[in-house]
Amino acid sequence: MQILTVVIGLIFVLLLLSLLATTMMELLSSLFSLRARNLVKALRNMLASDDRNETLVDEFRANSLYRHLTQQYGSRSAKGFSAPSYMSAETFQSILFDVILKGDDVTNLQQRLDNLPDKDLKNVLNQLLRESGGQLDLFRLEVQNWYNNVMDRAAGWYKRYTQKILLFMGLGIAVVFNADTVALYDRLSNDPDTLASLVAAAESYVETRERAESMPTQQPPVVTTPAPTTPTSPDFGQLGTPINPLDSSAAATPPPAPTTGQPVQEPVPATYLYASEEADLAEADFRQSLEELKGLLNNEIAEIRRPLGLGWEGVNFRAMGPYEIITKLLGFILTALAISLGAPFWFDLLKKLVNIRSAGGTTYENR
Repeated sequence: MQILTVVIGLIFVLLLLSLLATTMMELLSSLFSLRARNLVKALRNMLASDDRNETLVDEFRANSLYRHLTQQYGSRSAKGFSAPSYMSAETFQSILFDVILKGDDVTNLQQRLDNLPDKDLKNVLNQLLRESGGQLDLFRLEVQNWYNNVMDRAAGWYKRYTQKILLFMGLGIAVVFNADTVALYDRLSNDPDTLASLVAAAESYVETRERAESMPTQQPPVVTTPAPTTPTSPDFGQLGTPINPLDSSAAATPPPAPTTGQPVQEPVPATYLYASEEADLAEADFRQSLEELKGLLNNEIAEIRRPLGLGWEGVNFRAMGPYEIITKLLGFILTALAISLGAPFWFDLLKKLVNIRSAGGTTYENR
């Protein structure tokens, strides 16, 4: 149990340092618009993979709907990277169709696709059009699914990119706080009082977080709507061709109407975050991350800093031999690697170990 207790104390320290790095990463992401840059990079890969002029990318970003999604829209004095941090698949499909058609009728979509400047984009959209059987609604869904798949990959790109930043950030935190993993383990192994207080803080932290996660969340209301009696809009078969609902030769069969009075979950309408709204959200996220950073430095990290000897006060470099220097550098590298794994990883591991320790302590007491 002694080794498990030491590991819990060490993991709790790494968790707090990881939280510090994650909060700093959020501030960095908001300050330099990293998510927006990642979105634009994904759009370039989709719309201009072999078009050096990036014609469609420029037209896409010049679209009024896209500009309304940016934080800097309508502000002449605004500086920095202008792009939305997030875009829904419906919004992407709407802007893409507007850029491709350029006000032309949808029946000329095939001709517009054949005239696209980017060869890869033309091949992808023609393939999706063939798979949809020439039906406009299905083609729209195929384009939206294509966008969602690319955004899943873009999320992986962003995660790998931020993990690299976290690695260097973790190394900086390790050096600034003198957070040497090897030295921390030795300190906790030889200082029972500090270890006991640190483990108690870790157990309290896990208990508080579990209590917060177990709080019930408010569910959306279920709306009861009457069954529709008449169709409100014609269906669409081939591109631009409406199917007359009164035509007995129509191949499409309308789905059965729901029972009157049956609870039906109303579909959520598409929402758009415009310039002022996204700017307010970005400002709120920035301020929240800043407050979290101040709270970590002034509370959690401040409480463990003195008993663990974090910092460079009283450290004599001249008294260190080659072995001590190499060991400290190795400890810094281990701390940086641990921080790059992220706070969720260390919290899950800490929660499992605390539960194991609690179960082991209970079993020992029952004996």
